[in-house]
Amino acid sequence: MVKKSNKKTQSVSSSLLNKNTKIIVIACILVSVIVLSLSFGLTTDPVSSTDPVSSTDPVSSTDPVSSTGMMFDYMKNLSNTHTIPVAVGVTYFDAYLTVNDNNRLKQNLIQTEGVRVDLNENFSQLIINALKPNGNSVVLYPIFTSAAYHEPGFYTYFGGNCDESCVTDISFENPTFEYTSSGLTAQILYHVGYDFLTDIEVDKNPELLQNYDTVILLHNEYVTKKMFDAISTHPNLIFLAPNALYAEIDVNYDDNTMTLIRGHDYPPEDPVGNGFDYAIEQEFHDYEYDAECLTWEFIEIENGYHLNCYPDGVIYKNLEILLKMKEL
Repeated sequence: MVKKSNKKTQSVSSSLLNKNTKIIVIACILVSVIVLSLSFGLTTDPVSSTDPVSSTDPVSSTDPVSSTGMMFDYMKNLSNTHTIPVAVGVTYFDAYLTVNDNNRLKQNLIQTEGVRVDLNENFSQLIINALKPNGNSVVLYPIFTSAAYHEPGFYTYFGGNCDESCVTDISFENPTFEYTSSGLTAQILYHVGYDFLTDIEVDKNPELLQNYDTVILLHNEYVTKKMFDAISTHPNLIFLAPNALYAEIDVNYDDNTMTLIRGHDYPPEDPVGNGFDYAIEQEFHDYEYDAECLTWEFIEIENGYHLNCYPDGVIYKNLEILLKMKEL
């Protein structure tokens, strides 16, 4: 367990595990997801979606999901692309693949387009009751970071396989829900009723964050200067992933493209790690390489809390992280 001097650490509370309902919920979900992970080998980033038809979340009759907003549209699109039901041998999840990935699965090939996983309506209320948000909070979905990881793109350039054209005028029109953009974490939070804003919405109207008592960051690695200023100065942040607020980009909404400005050892003539010289990100940066989260904890920072690992690959089998987040 990582110890920080002059930092108050927050770990899993035993009181959470003493609640019978939550024990049942967590146990059921863990068994289900273990079977699910074995079925798909976790070779791709599992993703989730809400019901494409209903204007309320299919997993809850009491926690409506807005039928407007960018996040709703993105989730609806996922339900249109991942339409092939897959029998996973569990009762708590309904899973779907794309046509192409279903064909790959039949050929014992790696799936490359993710999995849509919905909570089964017969058990969803137990899960929602355990994980639904406390208070007035919002999650920021990292559209720009999703685009940065597309190929060819930023990482084609970082890998030395492309010139600076791969960090210039990159489209962000078709975001995905993958490991690199905290896709699974985002969808769990969406299913259980958290409010969402996207990078685009915050960049266009940063004052929106003032409407919320708590702002929850995912892997929001690439942001504009306007976004950075609005987010970093909010009085109550929860970082659910290290490496957020790492590099500065510029956005052109005329053609929905973005360009890397500073950070991630760019530009080459003046390389710099964090593009904003942001001390909090620099302090927690190396934790992004801890993807197992065996000794996870929320560490107190000057304006909130920061998780000390990158949880998206294990969040489905360690929902205690989200239970703890509700206490903060």
